[in-house]
Amino acid sequence: MSRHPIALALALLLTAAAVHAQSPADWIKRILDPAKIGVTPPPGATLNRKLTVDYLSKEDPPAEMAIYMMPLDQLPAASDHFKQTLGVAPDSTGSGEFAMHRFTVPARHLVILLARSQFVDDKLQITITYNPAK
Repeated sequence: MSRHPIALALALLLTAAAVHAQSPADWIKRILDPAKIGVTPPPGATLNRKLTVDYLSKEDPPAEMAIYMMPLDQLPAASDHFKQTLGVAPDSTGSGEFAMHRFTVPARHLVILLARSQFVDDKLQITITYNPAK
C-alpha cells in the first residue's frame, strides 16, 4: 500500500485523462467534408476552420462538424438551398436578423443550423453537425 494514496489516485486520474485527451490534430481530422454525406454548402459559403476547431475541441463535441459563413442577408437563400438538398423543411424561430432555421434529418444523423453568428459580425453561421450511429 502506498504511503500517499491521494497522490497515487491523482497520478492515476491524470494518466487516464491524458489517454483520452485529444490533440488539435485529432480535432482537425473531424472537420466534416459535407460531400461525404451528400450535402453541399450553399454557393458563397466559406468554411470557418477556426470556429469549427474551437467547437470540436469542446468536452463533448459531435463526431464531425463544419461551420460555414456567408452574408447574413443570405439566410433565406441558404435555407432554400438546404430545403432542396435535404428534401425537408426547417424548424424556424425568430425573425429578421435573429431568425434561426434548423434542419434535422435523423435518418442521415445530421443537423444543420442557420443563425446569426455570435462571433463574426453581420455573418450567417451555418453549423453542420454529423453524428453517425456507433
